[in-house]
Amino acid sequence: MLSQDTAHPPLTLDDLSAVDISNVLAQAQKRLGRSFSREGVRYSRVNGTAGFPTDAGTWVRLSWRRTGRMNTPSWTGTEASVAIQGVPRPQWIAASTWTDSERGVAWKAEETTLAPAPAVSTTADITADPGLPDSWWNTMHTALRSLADHSTSRVALEQAHLTRRIQEVYGTDIDTHIPEQDWACAHGDLGYANITGPEFMLLDWESWGLAPRGWDAACLWSASLRVPQVAERVRVQFDDVLSTRPGRLCQLLLCANVARASKRAGRTLPIRSLMGETADALLAKLS
Repeated sequence: MLSQDTAHPPLTLDDLSAVDISNVLAQAQKRLGRSFSREGVRYSRVNGTAGFPTDAGTWVRLSWRRTGRMNTPSWTGTEASVAIQGVPRPQWIAASTWTDSERGVAWKAEETTLAPAPAVSTTADITADPGLPDSWWNTMHTALRSLADHSTSRVALEQAHLTRRIQEVYGTDIDTHIPEQDWACAHGDLGYANITGPEFMLLDWESWGLAPRGWDAACLWSASLRVPQVAERVRVQFDDVLSTRPGRLCQLLLCANVARASKRAGRTLPIRSLMGETADALLAKLS
C-alpha cells in the first residue's frame, strides 16, 4: 500500500524525540502564514506525523520523510485527492515542502479544513462499540461507492502483493487473480482512526488508489473484529462487496497478514483464532 515504504519507512516521533524541532514548527507557520495551537495537537506514532489546529480554524499536518527515499504517491496523496467528488473529507488548502540537510529529511506542512468531528478511535482497531447511528453507516457506504467510481492511475494494493501474501500462507494452488474490471478506487487505509464520528468524514489520504473491490470494507471488518456486533454490522452493510470473490480474497489477505504476523512474533495475536476460522470458510468458498 502507498503509505507503507518497508525498505525506508518514514521517521517516527520516537526518532525525533531527542531533537528540538521548534525551528521546524516556526518554519511551517511562516510558510503557511498560520499560527499553530498546542492545544488539540495530535501525534501519530504509526506514520510519524503531527497535526495542529490553527488560528484560522483550519488543520495543519506536519510530516517528514528521509531525503531521497520517500514514496512519492504517498507524499502527494492528500493534494491529489482534490479531484475526488462525492466523498466527505477535509478539503485541501495549501502545502509547503522543504528540505532539512542537517537532519537528512524533507518536511511537509499541509493545511486542510478542520474535520467537524473527532476520529472514532485513536487506533485503527476498536475494542468497544462506538455506538454509531444507522445514518453514519449508510453515509459511509454511499461515500465508498462514490469513491469506487473515481478513475485513477494510483495504486493502493497491488495484485502481486495480494497473490504473494495469500499463497505464502495458504499455498500456491489458490487462484488469486482478480480481473481488471473488479478493481476500483479505494481509500486504501480504512480504519477507525481515519474516520470521524458521529458526523462521517474520511481522513488521511496518503494511501488511496486502485484496489480490489471490497478492500476498504475488508479493512474495516478486520478493524472491528474485537467487537463482534460491529464486525457483523460491517459484514451486513458491505455484503454487496464482501460476498464477492474479490471481497473474499481481500478478507483472506487480511487473514494471511494476521497468520504471518503471529508466526513472526512467535505468539498468538488476539484475533488469530477468529481469523483462522474465517480463512477456512473463505477458502472453502473460493475453491
